Amino acid sequence: MSLRAGLALSGLTYEQLWAGYIGLGGTLDRDQLQASLEGKSPLGSYQHDMVAQALNDHFTERGLNHPVAYAHELRAPPDEAR
Repeated sequence: MSLRAGLALSGLTYEQLWAGYIGLGGTLDRDQLQASLEGKSPLGSYQHDMVAQALNDHFTERGLNHPVAYAHELRAPPDEAR
């Protein structure tokens, strides 16, 4: 699941997500985080993973699975050697 879909499913506000993200060591300010989740600016792998972790923490604290994909899970697998 994408970050954007995870946010929608979580019911968190940008402010709540940002607070969780900062608590994990994230470095974007709230407006930068919101812009990234709205597709206005890209997130690097590290920042993506920090947001994914904050969302997944929210889900697991409620007894749910951790559905939000980390950056390495979104990359296409390398072609198999022929």
